[in-house]
Amino acid sequence: MSPPVLKKYLNQWTIGIVLLAILAVIVLLSVVGIPPSVSCPVTVCVTDCPTGLNMVPVFTAPSDKIAMFKDPLFTGQLYTEAIAVEPLLATPETQVHMGFWSGKGNHGSMLRLLDAVNEGSAASAVPPNRAIWDEGASAYYNYPSYSQLLNEHWYERASGLNGSVLIFGKAYTDTKPVTFAEADEIWGQYSARYTDMAEPIAIATGKPVKAWCFVEGAKAKRIFYAYELPQLRLMEQKGFVQVYFAKTQNADWTKPDDWINGTKNAPAPSG
Repeated sequence: MSPPVLKKYLNQWTIGIVLLAILAVIVLLSVVGIPPSVSCPVTVCVTDCPTGLNMVPVFTAPSDKIAMFKDPLFTGQLYTEAIAVEPLLATPETQVHMGFWSGKGNHGSMLRLLDAVNEGSAASAVPPNRAIWDEGASAYYNYPSYSQLLNEHWYERASGLNGSVLIFGKAYTDTKPVTFAEADEIWGQYSARYTDMAEPIAIATGKPVKAWCFVEGAKAKRIFYAYELPQLRLMEQKGFVQVYFAKTQNADWTKPDDWINGTKNAPAPSG
């Protein structure tokens, strides 16, 4: 046993070494970067991460993007990206849940539902449950196609002036200018094709998808009512989806009384 005084200084010396080691690791990571893994979390913004946010904007022509998303074949591409992360989306008997949100305050509600399904007891049930949304096959990993949309900065570009746009605090020249109507069309068509994923999922699993919608306060001309709801009605008519609308932002997916059933009972938009 060390003397009390010596032990005190030894403890201080040990703490100092540990703190220096932690500081050295932080500096090293800031210089060399964090190497991307196979799953590559979207929270790491590195240019060599296939699903991460690229700090250098991509200036795609809006007409090309609209044509790409209007093509029904894009749904197949998005589904392929989804099952690459979560194979259970193509496994018989899996109960798949699809999330939809629009309007102030509803984004967080949707995230809570995704986590409740994917991280709760339903995930390990037999058969299992899995929840996805338009951004990715979980709350934490984006579809590559969604990451590319972010990299293209459609709304920032629509706010440009005389061909100059400000992205991440840096000015760029946009040789392929975008209008707000085109930006809405791009995101709307993408969302419509995401909604159409209910069909291949239901066919692969043998079960209708459960669509959970947090749209309290959503506007009639925004993405949900203009693009997603019409496709949900179509998927519902085909028997590929069962649609539920949250009565409040705190709706619990396990409590039927928290929900309004069916697209025919969809709440009216706010304006």
